[in-house]
Amino acid sequence: MNVDLVKVQTKDGLRLDGFLRSPAGSSPSQLSVDVLIMLHGVGGNFYGPSLFEDMADHAIDAGCAVLRVNNRGHDPISRGPMDGQRFGAAYEMVDECCQDWDAWISFAHDAGYRRIGLWGHSLGAVKSIYYMATEKDPRITNMIASSPPRFSYNGYQGMADWSKYVEQLEEAQQHIADGHPEALMEVHYPSANLLTAKVFLDKYGPGEKYDVVKLLPDVKVPTLVTLGSLEGVERGQSNSLMGFAGLAGELEKVSGEFEHLAFSPIPNGDHFYTGQREPAWNIAKTFLA
Repeated sequence: MNVDLVKVQTKDGLRLDGFLRSPAGSSPSQLSVDVLIMLHGVGGNFYGPSLFEDMADHAIDAGCAVLRVNNRGHDPISRGPMDGQRFGAAYEMVDECCQDWDAWISFAHDAGYRRIGLWGHSLGAVKSIYYMATEKDPRITNMIASSPPRFSYNGYQGMADWSKYVEQLEEAQQHIADGHPEALMEVHYPSANLLTAKVFLDKYGPGEKYDVVKLLPDVKVPTLVTLGSLEGVERGQSNSLMGFAGLAGELEKVSGEFEHLAFSPIPNGDHFYTGQREPAWNIAKTFLA
């Protein structure tokens, strides 16, 4: 196994790190892509245990290189190397992912890869969908989006925790009205995170800029969306469900309307497909083949 630590610099000057794994030998990839760029979710990073730990092994076995990388939302809070600017999940504006994605795709392209696939998980899946819907990068062959939560202000209405969400929304709005958009909030609805008021409104506010159901029709490359069948099922933690309640039905509907979209539930899968990664890979492999 060949592993190289790699880095890029985004157009706004942020350094991001990752690693490139290349399969041994010179046999061609068994998949429709030569490299998969794997993009972590909120607060994750390229080296930690996650869904991609196993999926990377499967991809390598299929003769496909893997680029597991950080984006600016890595870890709960991180700092830039030069001026100490804060980054990480608490401070990331989703729209800024476009600079991160472009930097890593450019790295792969400059390394000689011409059949490049994106594979994002959780918020990384939302960002991948957003990037391809808005940028329509011609260097990307296809994309997998695993368990993207739905950020939909209208969709949250009518849910059991709507009133608790509204309390957090009003808190964020008050911080901004007071001139403190960077004020940190312990957010519990629609999902548990440490976020600034500005980030809370960017993700979860009425603008609905990152609603994957609305964005997917604008993605023009073959795209597979997967969702664990246990996501959105009440299991005592309702505050983790707002982004997934009813989502499977919406994804099935939109995938039936557009030929480039496919949706597949992962039977008995939680958010990280615990214990179900082998069948999840088989679904992904079929799509990528």
